[in-house]
Amino acid sequence: MMHLSPKHFGATARAPAKLPERPGAGVLNGAIPLFFIGRNKNGFWLAREAQGRIGGMFLFKGSALRFAQEASAPIGCATMLLAQPFELDTWNCGNALVGWLDAALGIVNRFVPAYPPPIPIGEKYRKREWW
Repeated sequence: MMHLSPKHFGATARAPAKLPERPGAGVLNGAIPLFFIGRNKNGFWLAREAQGRIGGMFLFKGSALRFAQEASAPIGCATMLLAQPFELDTWNCGNALVGWLDAALGIVNRFVPAYPPPIPIGEKYRKREWW
């Protein structure tokens, strides 16, 4: 069975994620791998190695942390939890189903406005006098 990547379908390279700098050698030894853990714009959990060698998309935070531990086994890794959302700029080596869900939500978000216009259902009741 042939493995298909996004390049087979004419996908362009993704822009690099805007992530914080790796802490200095006085804080974190350069030999220890660093993983960034955070959410993307659709709320799915991401784990990405600081140098961009590996990354994955997950439904749960614990799954992202476990991925980072297993990807850096047997030496372990440091993790940095990010408050700002970021997008995965590497191939998804995590949960493939979550990757498909994220792609489907991205397509739906193109057609559905983020803030739909208000529906004036209660207008006739607000203007009505009850006395």
